[in-house]
Amino acid sequence: MQPDVPSPNDPHMRHMRAVFLAVITGSFLFLIPWIAYLSVSLPTRRTVSNWRYAWVGFDGALILAIGITALCAWRRLQVFIPWAVATATLLCCDAWFDIVLDWNSDDLTGAVATALVAELPLAALLLYAARRMIRLTVAIAWRRAGRTGPVPPLSRLSLVLLTEHDAGDGDHRDQSGRRDLP
Repeated sequence: MQPDVPSPNDPHMRHMRAVFLAVITGSFLFLIPWIAYLSVSLPTRRTVSNWRYAWVGFDGALILAIGITALCAWRRLQVFIPWAVATATLLCCDAWFDIVLDWNSDDLTGAVATALVAELPLAALLLYAARRMIRLTVAIAWRRAGRTGPVPPLSRLSLVLLTEHDAGDGDHRDQSGRRDLP
């Protein structure tokens, strides 16, 4: 049985989209002055008593994310995609903080080497694999929907339904006037 796919014109869906857009745009706008404030107000030095717990906790979360990502890859699960993106993000954060926090220390060389040899290449591999899986999923859905021709690049693919039958509201065109996924 196919799950019910709500129409993009459904009033509830339109309201949820408006709320989401307001929250995400508001968050973006809030962070601009917040970052400016932090850049002038934060101390340049700080002694913390939970340093070890912060790093062990972060690395524990990273290990968990890598493990779940690997499990999803082994089992060929679609949920691999968000786990790969989340894990890649954690790896980039780990590299950033290792380098920035070791900047004026003897550990900088090791932090840079670890970032260049391990963390960033693994993050790039995970993002590449996630992108490939998204493209493959879209290509399969494109063909199953009876579409012919090349699948548009992800950057031009709108968040809409794939079939005329499901869309129910006719012709969809993108900003350039080209026919888009309905």
